[in-house]
Amino acid sequence: MAQVVVLGGGYAGLASLISLAKKMPALQLHLIDANPEHCKITNLHKTFARQVADFKLPYTQLAERFGFTFHQHRLQIDNHSLNRWQQQKKIPLGDSELDFDWLIISTGAAALVPPRGRQVYGLEHLMAGRGPDLLEEWRTRAESQRLDLSFVGGGATGLQILFELKALLRQQKIDAGLRLIDMNSRTLPMMPEGAHRYVVRKLRRENIIYLPQTEYLEQTDTSIKLRECGSDREYQLDSAATLLFAGVKRAPISLPTNPFGQIELEGNLLPDIFSAGDCSDYAGNGLNQLTAQAAVRKGKLVAHNIVNLYAGRRLRPYRYQEKGYLMSLGPIDAVGWVGLHCNLARGFPANILKEAMESQYDLFLDGVDTYLGFP
Repeated sequence: MAQVVVLGGGYAGLASLISLAKKMPALQLHLIDANPEHCKITNLHKTFARQVADFKLPYTQLAERFGFTFHQHRLQIDNHSLNRWQQQKKIPLGDSELDFDWLIISTGAAALVPPRGRQVYGLEHLMAGRGPDLLEEWRTRAESQRLDLSFVGGGATGLQILFELKALLRQQKIDAGLRLIDMNSRTLPMMPEGAHRYVVRKLRRENIIYLPQTEYLEQTDTSIKLRECGSDREYQLDSAATLLFAGVKRAPISLPTNPFGQIELEGNLLPDIFSAGDCSDYAGNGLNQLTAQAAVRKGKLVAHNIVNLYAGRRLRPYRYQEKGYLMSLGPIDAVGWVGLHCNLARGFPANILKEAMESQYDLFLDGVDTYLGFP
């Protein structure tokens, strides 16, 4: 019986596994991940008010639902390992080895600037459930002294967390000064200019200081050190903590991938090793951004092509184009675009659409596939 091994249980890895389980239930499916649970990271901005467990699913539960075997294990990946795995058609698993007919690498992304040092926090802290504790710590501090919090990164992740936290601080009557620091000249560089203008207006309304073209250098116990990109002037501001969301990179390495999802290393094709999700750098014109939307579509494409290989059919290239992108700006606000890049959505209606997109993925994990169109 043919065997497929998926390395990495994020959005792309689970999309591959669920699609394969539905299309070819006779396949033996295996998932390898270092963590015991799948985390819906697009919801992490909500974890200052809610427990992170609300957005996690044990892999053992998903394995029972979709008929795959889960192995909690961490594997080192590099070009040498990938070539060896292709030649041997097996990968190490503790003291043993796991054979495969096809291997899918979907290890995701890591922080471009890791949150190092005291009073510096990033996604890894929210995934560990630190949000409510941090909020309580800041509430206590604000009772006796001024509380200044710094947010680094004008992308979707940083902005969602910034505005969610701002709403919570106001709701709990915590007096805090917030600032947004970004190396770029505008927020949301991959979205329409109108989305940036909408965000800037909201920053002003919320009295959040906006520092574009400014580089984050370090956070100490009581202050943040910054550099102006144009003049190279360095200066410090009072800051109780820095929330660092300066972007992500493919991890642990960027995997060059042909339009069918197969890895190509230095011009050599690895025909039985596919890649999907943030770690994959696809050739061709399909959506290649480091987003959950692209990850799910790549995962579904790889599953489709493995089924085709098994049946002796031709592979299909990845041509998926983005249908829209929405991000929340607090509990009842959002901004983005739908259908066409110029079709700006904002406010409460955009927030409803954003929640509907999250529900679509929840349904997918329940076994109901509402993702329309071929990847």
